Amino acid sequence: MSWDSYISSLTKSEWVDDAVILGCTPGQESVWAAAPGGWLNQVTASEVQAMIASDRSTLFANGMTVAGRRCAILRDALNVDGQNTMDIKMKTSDKEPDPFSFTIGRSHKAIIIVKGVKDAHGGKINPLVFDMTTYLRKMNM
Repeated sequence: MSWDSYISSLTKSEWVDDAVILGCTPGQESVWAAAPGGWLNQVTASEVQAMIASDRSTLFANGMTVAGRRCAILRDALNVDGQNTMDIKMKTSDKEPDPFSFTIGRSHKAIIIVKGVKDAHGGKINPLVFDMTTYLRKMNM
């Protein structure tokens, strides 16, 4: 199965800057497909494991990293059937002064992470990830 068409579908939106699809089955937490030229392909296995852990309570207090960038969790419904998404925002730094929004979606076997363009809020990118996650879950992926 080629995941590149899914990445193309996500990145054709004017609100999307970068996207990646990763495996989330234990031992298969690796990049399956990524948008060319983006940095989300640098998401690590340990970051994926933290995202999908059953106890993510510390993530609200401590935040999380995505491809090494610090992020704050805005809304976590990743393990809620029928929603399966999480909205996060990148924390600013001297190196990265813009607080980009991200949505993470989880199907049965994959994690989808989409980074919005500058000034795009989660409401613009969440529906894209939600729809793809819902489709993949129906396909038992």
